Amino acid sequence: MKKLRIFVASPSDMATNRAKVETVASALKPLADNLGIALEVLDWRSVVPDMGRPEKVILDQLKPTEWDLFLGILWHRFGTPPGAQDPQTKKEYLSGTEEEFKIAYRLWEQYGKPRIMMYRCTLPIPPDKLDPDQFKRVKEFFKQFDAIKGEHPGLYQSFDTTDAFEKLLLDNLQKLLLDFGEHLRGKPVAPEVVQAYAPRIPVNLPRRAPFFGRYKEMATVLRALSPEDRTWGALVDGIGGIGKTALAVEAAYLCKERGLFKAFIFVSAKQNILDPGGIRELTPAARTVDDFLNETARVLGQTGIAKLASQEKRSALIDVLHSMPTLLIYDNLETLTKEEQEAIADFLRGLPAGCKAITTSRRRGGEGAVWLRLEKLDWEAARDIIQSEMANDERLAGKLRFVGEGRWQELYDETKGSPLMLKHTLGLMRVRASLTFDGALDMLRGNRDQDLQKFIFQEARRELTANDQVALRALSFFVPSAAFEVLMEVAELSRNALETTIDRLSALSLVDVLAGEERYALHPLTRNFVRDELLANAKIARETGRRFAEHWVTYARRYGGYYNYKTYNRLEAEWADLDAAAEWLWQTAAVQGEKIDDKESAARLNDLSRSLNAFLFNSGRWDEIEQLCARTYEAMLALNEWSKAGWQAYRIAFIHYLRSETDQTARWTDRCAEAWPRGGGKYEQATSMHMRGLVAMQRKDYDAVEQLLRDGLAVSQDPKNDELVSILLTDLGILEYERKHYDAAERKYREALALDEKSEDKEGQATCIANLSELACDRERWTEARKWLEKGMQLAREIGRQDLIAGTQRSLARVHEAEGQPDLALPPAREALEIFERLRHRDLVKARELVERLEAKMSSKE
Repeated sequence: MKKLRIFVASPSDMATNRAKVETVASALKPLADNLGIALEVLDWRSVVPDMGRPEKVILDQLKPTEWDLFLGILWHRFGTPPGAQDPQTKKEYLSGTEEEFKIAYRLWEQYGKPRIMMYRCTLPIPPDKLDPDQFKRVKEFFKQFDAIKGEHPGLYQSFDTTDAFEKLLLDNLQKLLLDFGEHLRGKPVAPEVVQAYAPRIPVNLPRRAPFFGRYKEMATVLRALSPEDRTWGALVDGIGGIGKTALAVEAAYLCKERGLFKAFIFVSAKQNILDPGGIRELTPAARTVDDFLNETARVLGQTGIAKLASQEKRSALIDVLHSMPTLLIYDNLETLTKEEQEAIADFLRGLPAGCKAITTSRRRGGEGAVWLRLEKLDWEAARDIIQSEMANDERLAGKLRFVGEGRWQELYDETKGSPLMLKHTLGLMRVRASLTFDGALDMLRGNRDQDLQKFIFQEARRELTANDQVALRALSFFVPSAAFEVLMEVAELSRNALETTIDRLSALSLVDVLAGEERYALHPLTRNFVRDELLANAKIARETGRRFAEHWVTYARRYGGYYNYKTYNRLEAEWADLDAAAEWLWQTAAVQGEKIDDKESAARLNDLSRSLNAFLFNSGRWDEIEQLCARTYEAMLALNEWSKAGWQAYRIAFIHYLRSETDQTARWTDRCAEAWPRGGGKYEQATSMHMRGLVAMQRKDYDAVEQLLRDGLAVSQDPKNDELVSILLTDLGILEYERKHYDAAERKYREALALDEKSEDKEGQATCIANLSELACDRERWTEARKWLEKGMQLAREIGRQDLIAGTQRSLARVHEAEGQPDLALPPAREALEIFERLRHRDLVKARELVERLEAKMSSKE
C-alpha cells in the first residue's frame, strides 16, 4: 500500500485536538484501505528517548523528508523555545512548532512536499490561561500567511470547538484521500465507494435475550434516561445473579427502538460469570477508569483519545459526546476500587446534554443519578420464566404439572428470586430424568452456601448418562470443535441418541453450540473435567482416541494425496484436528529407539503423514512437515519399514534443500541412502541419486551433480517413470542454469515440461514454467517471461503451492521493473517476500533485495 505520512505539530494547549488527528485517520482507514493507501500519523510521543536537544531527537527519528503532510494546530500558546537557530535568518526559534513548520515550509518550497495544512483555534481564551506574549507570537505567526506581506503566504482554516475541528479535518483529509486515490488509480473514486466506507454509528450492545417482569424497575430506569430527567442516568445495584445487567441491556434496546440516542456503548468490568459449566473467568474490557474511557473512545472510533493523559482524556471524550447523543452502560463496577468508582461517577456527572448512562454494581454508590436497588425477582415474573421454560420442554412441564402450580413458589423461594439460579435449576430438572421437583428443592437446600457454578457442575457430573459421558469423552479430543456427523462417528452414538445428549449437555452448559453451525465445543474447564475424570480409565481413553485418530486418517486419505488439489481446502478447514490426530498417534505409539508400544498407531501415523505431505508442502507448512516426517521416520525404523522410513527422510531432506540448509540436506539424504537399499526398488534408487545430486549442487560440485543425475535417469528409464524422469530433467536444467548454460537449461526445462503435459502433472508443469520464466527474466526476454508467467501463475494458484506462487510473483515483479513500472512491481514483490520469509526459502535474500530496490525507486519518484 502507498503510505501517506502525516506529521502533527502543536503546542500543549492543543493536545485534545492533536489526538483528533489519529481519530480522524482511524475513521478514514476503511476508505484509505480501499484506495490502497496507508495513513500513518507521526507523533513525537512515538519517538524513542535519546540524549541531545529534544527537538533534534524528534526530527532525527521522524525525518521531515519523509513527511507527506504537515498538520499544524495553534490556539493561544506558541510553545517553548527548542534551543536552536533558523539556519537562514540566524534567529532563535521561538518554539518547537515553529522549527517544525519552517523545516516543512522550506522543503515544500524546494520539492513541493510536504503539503502544509494549518488550523487556528478561535475559541475564547480563559483569562487564567492567557499568556500575552505567547498569544502575541501566535498572532504574528498567522499574519505571515498574508498573500502580499507575509513571509509564508498561504491559506489556513479556523475552528472554535474540538468537534468543529474534527469535522473540518475529516472533510479535508477525506478530500485529500480521494484526490490521492484518483491519482493512484487514474480515475475518480465512485461516490458509492465513498458512501460504502463512510464511518458507521457505533453500537456494541450484547445480544438481546428474553426478559421477564421488572416493569416498575424498568419504568424507573427509562424515566431516568429520558431527556426530561436532569440526572446523568441510572445506577442499578444488587446481589450477583439478580439481573442487573439484563435490566440495563433491555433498557438500552427499548431506548434504541424509541430513537432516544445515536450511539449505544456497553463496557464491562466483569471478571467471571456464573453458569452451569463452572466458574468461568472473563477478560474484562475494563479494570480501571482509564480502561472504561479508552474502551468508550474505541467504540466511538476515537482511538487517539487513549493516548492522552487521564484528565485530557476525559475532556476529549466529553467533547466527542457533545456531538454524539450516547447511552453508556458501565457494567459490574464493584470490581473497581472505591476511588475508581467515584472517578467514574465524576466523569458521568459531566456528560453533556443528550447523553445518559446506566451503571451496574453489587454496591450502592455514585451521585447525580437515579439509584435503583434491584431486589429479588417478583413471583409473577418468576412464574413467567417457569412457564416459558415449560413451553420449551415437555418433560420439565410434566414434572411441574405433577406437583401443581400451587407449589411452584417453593422453587422460587429456594432460589431467592435469582433469575440465574432459577433458570439453572429448571435446566437440571429438564435434563435429569431422576431429578424431581422435591429433589430439586433438596438439592438447593443442601448447597445454599456453595458457589452456584460449582454446585451445578457437581450435580451435573453425578447425573451424566452413559451417552453423555461417551459424547463428552469424544468431544474432548476435538480442537476446537466437532461437526455433528463426525462426533457421531467418533462417539459411536446413533443420530437420535447424540441429538438427545447434546441437548442435555447444552442445557447444562457443558457443551457450547456454535451459532449458525452444527458444531459443538467444550468449554476449557469442561474439557479439563472430562480429561481428568471421564477419561481416567486408560482403556476407554485409548479406544476413544483410536476412533478419533482413525476418522482423521481416513479423512486425510480421502481429501489428501498428491493430486487432490481441489480438496485441500477441506484439509485446511480441519487442520487443527488433523494435527491433534497426528499428535495422539505419536504419543500412543511411544517410540523409543527400537522399542515401540503401539505398532498400529505407528502404522497409522505413516498413513496420515503420507496423505498430508502434499497438502502441507503446497500450503507452506514446512515446519509441520519436518516434525511429522521426523516422528514418522523414527516410527518406521522401529517397525523395520525401510522403504517408508526412507520416504519420510526424503521429504525432510527436500525441505532443507529448498532452504539451502546443505548440512541438514546431506544428513537426511544419507538416511534415505541407508534405508532404501534395505527396502526400496529402482524408483527409490533413482530418487536417492536425485537427492545426492541436489546436495552436490548446493556444494557446487557440478561434475558430481551431472553424473548422479544421469545415473538416476538411466535407472528411472527402466522401467520408465515419466514423473521421476521429469524431476531429473528439471534438475539437469537447474545444473545448466547454475553453469550459466542458458540454452541447455531451457532445453532441459522444455523436455521436462513436455513429459509433465503428457502425464497431466500440473505440479510438474508449474515447476517447469516457474523455471522457464525465471530463465527468461535472467536473459532479459521480458515478452517471453510474461507468456510463461500468465500460465505459471494460474497453475501455481490452482494447486496452491506457495513457493511457486512466490517465485512467479518475484519474476512478475522483475518484468514490471524492467518495463519502468516499479509501482506495479512492488505488490507482487512484497507478496513473494512475505511467502519466502514464512517458508525460510533459499530465494529469500533475492526477494528482499528486489523489494528494497523497488522501494528505493518509489521513494526517488516521490
